[in-house]
Amino acid sequence: MKKLLTFISIVVVLSSCGNNEAITKPKPKTCEQIETCKMALQYATYAEQGAEDKLYKMQNQIGEQRSYDNLEKAKRYIAEDYQQYKNQQIKKYGVLKYTVIKNQSYVYKFQYNSFRKNDDGVREFTTLIVHVYKDGKKYYPIEVFDYPDFKKIQGNRELDSPEVYYSSNLTNKEKEKFEPKPIEGE
Repeated sequence: MKKLLTFISIVVVLSSCGNNEAITKPKPKTCEQIETCKMALQYATYAEQGAEDKLYKMQNQIGEQRSYDNLEKAKRYIAEDYQQYKNQQIKKYGVLKYTVIKNQSYVYKFQYNSFRKNDDGVREFTTLIVHVYKDGKKYYPIEVFDYPDFKKIQGNRELDSPEVYYSSNLTNKEKEKFEPKPIEGE
């Protein structure tokens, strides 16, 4: 009987080892599983569609972090071919996620195929950088147009290596094509 109780005690102790991993949340596998990344992907989709009014509505209406002064002005800049692309989504992408300030500020660099074809009839790779920041209790996205803008967001903080995410429909070979180059290298 003592041997049986000892055996059961050992099994219980061993089965509880390593349970810390079971308690912690698993790392997300796609951008859509992260609130801020999902928001940035939606922002990138609207930008690709040419939906300036939808971009404006996603942006913070207080302060200087917006593309237009008002919604009416944003509507004037909707792409002429918007109706052709309004239902398209970015289906295949790679994205680098930079944490500027945890739970406050993130920068996402997307790489995907453009909706529109170039003069040669080819859909080229497009890169779009979106800063998602928290103001109060809500996150807001805004496009980052160039490296100096990124450095302004980064400030004097040292950023860790970015996390990389891909759309779930990419093969391993496609992942190589869709992975954006790090922002520091621009």
